[in-house]
Amino acid sequence: MAVQIAAWELCSRMGGAFENETSCGEVFDECVSGVLEKGETNCELKPYLLSHYGKIDWCIQEADVLIALREDKLEFGHGGSDPYIQIACCYDLVVEVLTDHSTKDINASNFLTHGALCFLICLIGTWRHSLILASVDLIFPRAHVVCVWWVL
Repeated sequence: MAVQIAAWELCSRMGGAFENETSCGEVFDECVSGVLEKGETNCELKPYLLSHYGKIDWCIQEADVLIALREDKLEFGHGGSDPYIQIACCYDLVVEVLTDHSTKDINASNFLTHGALCFLICLIGTWRHSLILASVDLIFPRAHVVCVWWVL
């Protein structure tokens, strides 16, 4: 029943215009509150061995492992990047961080062993289309990723 309520809320509330990415994300959080737990905002990722880092708009962690990532964009090109490419790059960084931690952290090691499954969610605030659900095999050899795009 919670999934049906979340779907109804998403369809009825996410179609409106939003002032900014933050307000869009807040409404999304309210809509899916019965299905997804409250996530953290502005999660930072930095592998031990690499000089780059990533910042994710929203994430859910369980046992210090990221299991859901969300990228919020007011529109395509806003902020200088494509949200689908950005979320894929963030996922790649998640796998790098987990690989770094896997020698010391049994949770990270187990997560990688089971394929590093992760929900990738993109919110794009000015398009008016529909919810697209897809299961995508990415280039990463150990990953099968379930992607959810909410395109408004």
